[in-house]
Amino acid sequence: MNKTKRPYLIVPKLIEQPTWGGNYIIKFKGWGGRKDIQEKKVGQSYELFSRSKLLIKINSTLDPGFCPEIGVADRDSLISKTGYKKNVDYFELKEVTRLTNRIPLIKINQSIGNSFQIHIKESVEDKRWRPKLESCYYLEDGMVTYGIKKGIDVENYKKACLLIEEKMKILSAQIKKNDLTLEQAKSQSKEYIAKINPWQFVNVHHVKKDTIGIGLLGVQHSWEEDKKFPLGLVNLEVQQDVMDPVSTIRSFDKGKFKNDGSIREIHVEDYFKYLDTDPVHNDLKKMTPVRKGERLLTTKYFSLDIIKPKKISVLRNHESFSHLFIREGSVEVIAEDGIIFVSKGHSCFIPENVLLYKIKPMTKNTVVLKTTI
Repeated sequence: MNKTKRPYLIVPKLIEQPTWGGNYIIKFKGWGGRKDIQEKKVGQSYELFSRSKLLIKINSTLDPGFCPEIGVADRDSLISKTGYKKNVDYFELKEVTRLTNRIPLIKINQSIGNSFQIHIKESVEDKRWRPKLESCYYLEDGMVTYGIKKGIDVENYKKACLLIEEKMKILSAQIKKNDLTLEQAKSQSKEYIAKINPWQFVNVHHVKKDTIGIGLLGVQHSWEEDKKFPLGLVNLEVQQDVMDPVSTIRSFDKGKFKNDGSIREIHVEDYFKYLDTDPVHNDLKKMTPVRKGERLLTTKYFSLDIIKPKKISVLRNHESFSHLFIREGSVEVIAEDGIIFVSKGHSCFIPENVLLYKIKPMTKNTVVLKTTI
């Protein structure tokens, strides 16, 4: 393990999502003028995960050489044209921490409509599915579904999802045979889904900017699109580092087609096999964490704090690393062996061997979100 006691800038990994992404994340990071990425529909930016890269030479997010990776969430990264060289320009995360197997997945999301989905509980054993605890801090106002409505007929809900799945398969096949254009299929799917109306079975909520939410293991949710919120749902998500293909069980994907007419895999049988119908677990108010001072959230896997420094703040690592995400403004992060500058929308990593470090706000109204384990 590298024993240098310094903070590191993290290379963000941008994940294209052609069916539900947008341009918020690129602009939020100050990269709206970058011609290589400005037209991409980005749904996620991985701010920290087990394969994150920590920069050695670049110490400011304003450095022209600071660039993202462009990749696929659960595959090896595709480095953008500028590129970085291992052990010259960056360290792998495992080289600076002993806690790699406890690293959470932290990402910014922009979702203009995403699926009804659940995760299995930790007590469940399944050959395919793994549990995943997740939480989110809303960066903008938006709409979500959370839980099934009290008193609904679950069998009717399942029938609705199966009908939509079958219709989507038919439309997808027609696109691929050139019997329908993509736009014609989208129109037909929209009309059909409106007729079935799966939202009649779930609770729909308006969530407010700068509040916290949590998706407990097994509790179902989705991210909605609404004319009142053209950005869709935008949040910072902190969760266990478990990728979607082995954790996310979908019952309904909002009638989304990829550009080639294909559709995402749907898992209606598994969704209803593991659906948690406990009314308490389906009540957003009862499941929302209560803020205690700077502490927004505490789980057995990670904690999330909000810091609004007006002057230099001294922080300590307590048998944990720290991940800092700059929600507003910009900061210098100062430790024994180095100083870095982090602007709005970017992240840094402070290894656990840095027992004490400082945050110096460089702008007014600076807001930092700190994750530890």
